[in-house]
Amino acid sequence: MGSDLKILIIGMNPSGRDLKHKKGPTLTKLESWMDSIGVHHFSFMNTFDKPGKAKKANVDINRLCKITKEYSKILALGGFVSETLNTLNVSHFKLPHPSPLNRLLNDKHYEKQILSKCKDYLND
Repeated sequence: MGSDLKILIIGMNPSGRDLKHKKGPTLTKLESWMDSIGVHHFSFMNTFDKPGKAKKANVDINRLCKITKEYSKILALGGFVSETLNTLNVSHFKLPHPSPLNRLLNDKHYEKQILSKCKDYLND
């Protein structure tokens, strides 16, 4: 990957769990994914900054539109984020949400395949 590549990862919103002193399993999984595909520097933001149920009305559209323009590659974590970016016509790659509750990730072949496609997207 080129050193001039600016990568932004977008999540839905923060967890409602108290994680002040440790990383939760979702961020731990995301970091392991990025390490496995050779991404060592990236920025991260959420579509909105309050824990709770995902609602399109909560999305900070202006902030998303402004910030995404500053990045060369964008990774969306899950369907909600990907649909939001599609609505805004923001080009991106959709990763599954890295939560331990995501049953798609029980299939290690699927996980490996999606990370390979992500790496290809970042190298295009």
